[in-house]
Amino acid sequence: AESVADSEGTILIRELAKILKQNGYDTGEKRLFQTLRADGYLIRSESADHNTPTQRAANMGLFVIKKSVITTASGETRVQNTTKVTGKGQVYFVNRYCGVKA
Repeated sequence: AESVADSEGTILIRELAKILKQNGYDTGEKRLFQTLRADGYLIRSESADHNTPTQRAANMGLFVIKKSVITTASGETRVQNTTKVTGKGQVYFVNRYCGVKA
């Protein structure tokens, strides 16, 4: 658990859902997004900030935001934000939702 928490790698919330399922927490990607929003880790509003970490979650170091530049078929360029779970966040959520003690 310490090596995961200290790692530089991040994963998508979809992958976190798979890890939680392997540890006995019955969820999928969509239900996990709902749970994280309901528990105050991700922003609920349907604005541009939807599904980005709340200030509290960011301060805890549970998530990072990866920014990507996307060019659409019509030639329009926009920035897309992807919320990723840090190693520390992976350990935190497994402990929180699965009751696993590291």
